Amino acid sequence: MSEHRYPPGDRRQVLAAAARMRAEGADPHGVARWLEHYQRRCDGLEALLRVTDRYLRFGMPEHELSVMRLLVSRLRKGEPSPERAGEVDDTLPL
Repeated sequence: MSEHRYPPGDRRQVLAAAARMRAEGADPHGVARWLEHYQRRCDGLEALLRVTDRYLRFGMPEHELSVMRLLVSRLRKGEPSPERAGEVDDTLPL
């Protein structure tokens, strides 16, 4: 699977700029709000992809199925990705 990755510093800078725009009320078209919302959703989808990949590769263990169900439930409800999204094991490359 190929994925274009931006340097981590770029992402932090862009999200910090979006937060500043919102805090200053300088987001008349909702672009910063939209960016923050979709970044949280993307983080949740990335976490789901990592767990799903591991689930399919390694014999479909029950723990990964439980985590997948939890992530799908959160995504369906529109809940933001948990701050602990990194607690889903990132040791396996996609």
